[in-house]
Amino acid sequence: MTENLSRSGPRRALLLGLLHALLFVLAFPPFSFWGLAFVYPLPLFILAQSPRMRPARAAFWGALGASPAWLWLHLWVKDVSAMGLIPLVIVLSLYTMLFIWLAARISNRFGRQVLLLPLVWVGVEYFRGSVFASGYPWYLLAHPLVESPRSVLAMPASIAGVYFVSYLAACYGMLLYLAFRERSNQKRKRAGFAAAGLFMAWVCSGLLLTPPADPGTPTFRFAIVQPDVPQDNRIDWTVRQRYRDWQTLRDISIAAANDPTNPLPLDAIIWPEGFVPGWTLDPISLDIERAEGLAWSMTPRNANDVPDLAVPSRISATEVVDELLIMQDALGIPMVVGSVAYDNLRIVEIDRGFDYQRDAMYNSAFVIEHGQVDPVWYDKLHLTPFGEVMPYISSIEWLEQNLLSLGASGMQFVLDPGKEPRNLTLPLHDGSSTVSLATPICFEATISSVCRRLVARNGKRRAGVMVNITNDGWFGSSPTGRAAHLQNARWRCIELATPMIRSANTGISGVIDHRGQVVTTTITPLGDNPNEGHLIGQVKLGAGLTPFASLGDAFGLITMLLTLVWGACSIFGSPRVVRPMKSTSNEV
Repeated sequence: MTENLSRSGPRRALLLGLLHALLFVLAFPPFSFWGLAFVYPLPLFILAQSPRMRPARAAFWGALGASPAWLWLHLWVKDVSAMGLIPLVIVLSLYTMLFIWLAARISNRFGRQVLLLPLVWVGVEYFRGSVFASGYPWYLLAHPLVESPRSVLAMPASIAGVYFVSYLAACYGMLLYLAFRERSNQKRKRAGFAAAGLFMAWVCSGLLLTPPADPGTPTFRFAIVQPDVPQDNRIDWTVRQRYRDWQTLRDISIAAANDPTNPLPLDAIIWPEGFVPGWTLDPISLDIERAEGLAWSMTPRNANDVPDLAVPSRISATEVVDELLIMQDALGIPMVVGSVAYDNLRIVEIDRGFDYQRDAMYNSAFVIEHGQVDPVWYDKLHLTPFGEVMPYISSIEWLEQNLLSLGASGMQFVLDPGKEPRNLTLPLHDGSSTVSLATPICFEATISSVCRRLVARNGKRRAGVMVNITNDGWFGSSPTGRAAHLQNARWRCIELATPMIRSANTGISGVIDHRGQVVTTTITPLGDNPNEGHLIGQVKLGAGLTPFASLGDAFGLITMLLTLVWGACSIFGSPRVVRPMKSTSNEV
């Protein structure tokens, strides 16, 4: 009998992991069966409480079975770094392994408790999303629930954040499981009543927490520019291609400003992340470039860079920026654009021309108004792990360079994190007031703490709307990553009761209201490319503060600390004799 259990244990753990992987994938875009969020952790819960295997073996085989989910959801990485895909899947699978091992150890120590495993799940989620390697808060248990009708099941996030909703989902799933699997009729009924009560309270609270639109708040009107530039263009962005992209951006901006279907005045034209095809937009560095009289050669560098008679053979280093400033002044509409900024830029002559040296370089968002760059801009605070910075490794330059040469030779980790949260300010179309913008850049729209610092500080609202400028060209042709990015960003709107405008290079550009509802993603095309064009929209500015704006992710932090304490007690404390869950003949 023991031998049979030993043989069947790994097989059973592997099957439970595979079942978890299947349900996990189906819960998220592009499938979006959001109700599976209640179900997909259960195979791992069952495995963690199984008497058939030691925690370490159960964790290994369960995580191995679950790994195809992480592989499927991140297939787009192969186009960025083929060698980086497998290490990424391994790292993410380690979190699955960590949960199973901790949950099994804690169950052995503390017995079966309905509330225990959900807390451990959230504790591991918070560790993955906010602590280790700068945080990767994608594909959290709660995320699919924003797709529920009117996002009602996501609304408790306005109190305690997305991790609190993950906990509710895990508890509800556990109660449903017990309602079906308990041997005692009385226990089944209790679990069923508890599940029904939790769900009713959840829905009712969600309906009560849904903030109505305040008719007294000003309206912000804007145009989003989506150029649809392929990422392989950007990786080797030649001067000639930059100039062509500037022409595309110019044409879309002019078309948006003169859209005959929109007679209302615009407050802003918004470009995606990093799409000023020049060196920089920060005024000090621009003055340095102009003083040096630098020029770009427009000679084609490779076979793909086809000569174009409409492109000059030589332009000054600031010509694109100067043309942009003239265009903005002529349109008379303020612009929010992404570019780089420098600390202490120095231009040094070298054998073949010149080199840019600086103390720091930032991924930034700027405002252009009256043909001038506003002297206050935002520098990205949270660099994208493994996209803009290699956590723990970037401090060792030779190791970073060798790793990049092995698996991502087209990438360069040259950016620095911003020093402080800053808001951008624009005048509204009525001329009587201004609007303060929070501008989380790309990955930052998925980081609760960053958006919270930008929207609310010291108990006061600092921004009425979030403007997420991003370049989702990294996802290539995969719709999975783009949809997940949008889904994740919707949670920031709910947590902070603040609308978000998304300007994404290759899509999905659009508008999310203060309740997390996607208002529109419809692009008016320029020419034959349906993904290249503009989007006209308007939003009511956010007002007031949610409890989350004051509390932040305190719930997630507490669950992680509790998990660490319970885990330590399970390792160093005396073990329990009683197993947490009885085995049944029809066990999955």
